[in-house]
Amino acid sequence: MFQDIKKYDILMVVFLIFVVSVFGYYYVNSLARNLLWLKTYPIRGELSVRQISCSDNSPVWLADILKYQTKNNNALANQIAYIEPNGNLHHCENGYMGQYPVLSDAISEQTRFRYASVTKLWTADAILQLVKDDKLSLDTPLADIVSEIDAPKDARISEITIRQLLAHRAGFDRYSVFGQDMFGIGKDICPNHIEGLNTITLGFEPDSKTSYSNLGYCLLGEVVSRVNNKPYKEVITERYNFPENQLLFVSNAALPDEVFYNYVETGLTGVADIYTQFDYDGLASAAGLSGNAIDLAQQVRKMAKKPAPNITSLDANVVCNSGDVTEECYGYAMLPYQPNSKSATVYYRDGSLLGLSTLVAVDEHGSVVALLSNGTPDTGVDHNLKTKIYEYLNR
Repeated sequence: MFQDIKKYDILMVVFLIFVVSVFGYYYVNSLARNLLWLKTYPIRGELSVRQISCSDNSPVWLADILKYQTKNNNALANQIAYIEPNGNLHHCENGYMGQYPVLSDAISEQTRFRYASVTKLWTADAILQLVKDDKLSLDTPLADIVSEIDAPKDARISEITIRQLLAHRAGFDRYSVFGQDMFGIGKDICPNHIEGLNTITLGFEPDSKTSYSNLGYCLLGEVVSRVNNKPYKEVITERYNFPENQLLFVSNAALPDEVFYNYVETGLTGVADIYTQFDYDGLASAAGLSGNAIDLAQQVRKMAKKPAPNITSLDANVVCNSGDVTEECYGYAMLPYQPNSKSATVYYRDGSLLGLSTLVAVDEHGSVVALLSNGTPDTGVDHNLKTKIYEYLNR
């Protein structure tokens, strides 16, 4: 009977075995499946770039930024909003809400993105308002507000000031065992175990250098709460009129109007998504807000127009190189970039989480640019993007 088997039948059986084997391999091997999915990015990116929508009379460079993000920074969905010095608002969007292009709804100007560390602008602005209201000063010791700091092993902790916390110069090294970085490095101190400050040792002498600190901004959130005698989220929600816009604090689950984030696990860390990896209640004052690019630009514009000290103010005692866009040259909320002494200054604040990045820029004339993306660059931070926006704002 074997004589009746044709070559076509043998090839078909071999083909079917091959298909089943490949399917089975990728079905049981999630890491291999994720790597294969990443290889489809150029196709998905091309579909996303073709889905750009802009408001009437928007500058061409807004769409150019979205194309750049999609092609270079793993961001299949983006929003950008631009407010001119005269208050005119422009915006562009591209990409799709869900994981699969074409099969999901297109991004709109109302689509929700997480703001990540750009949230710190609200915390800084609330603190600076307390300063202007004479409820505290930039040199008020944290220990005067946070009573749990009563007998620290490291006496320098009692002397940490509001000014140092704002500028990331309080002595908390995010990469040390006591850094309390949001990725789980260090002790769980803020907001639920603040008495733990009595047991740690600072990573460096306060004011001796800059070291980005989520712990510092969590503590600033506690200051906002205690001076106002209300929970931090309640203070911010009321002060910035959340019912009148789309701003919301996030939790460990996606919101119904939220974009899908382009994060794929390619290692063995076990990190599945941005929702379950972080304690967003604990990070409320450092990385807890969400909204769209228009709301972000409008809120930041209001903050930047306030009397000094405001989110663009710099500490006169801190010397750093504002001509290097890669340097951590923090003011009270944002980082200045001035290529040379004769050029204009633009102030930045950026942020990122797994599968998303945020950036807001304010220039000396009152222009604001807000960019939200559902992906992150391979390098972590794309400093070329900041210089591109600088050039567009100073044409």
